Amino acid sequence: MIVVTAMGLAKSKGNTKMIEFFTALILHYELQGKEVEAVVWFETEADCQAVMQNDIAAPLYDELYDLYGNNLMMFCEVSEGISNIIRPTARPTQENN
Repeated sequence: MIVVTAMGLAKSKGNTKMIEFFTALILHYELQGKEVEAVVWFETEADCQAVMQNDIAAPLYDELYDLYGNNLMMFCEVSEGISNIIRPTARPTQENN
């Protein structure tokens, strides 16, 4: 049995594994009074956060803000879809000489 916590850690019979989830970068805004979203998918939350923190999506955000006003949000949303499970590597055994 694997138990997943909010931080993406899982424990299975004493072993700890890191689980990464697909994450969506969502631009939410209004167009002619209707709510719309633009979505870009990433393999990890860290990748999505890097796009936001490094202002990679800023030109699009700024353009939408100029066109449609301040009812605009951009955020990362973690899905339930697992993109990767990182298993810890075993420690090497030392041979006695």
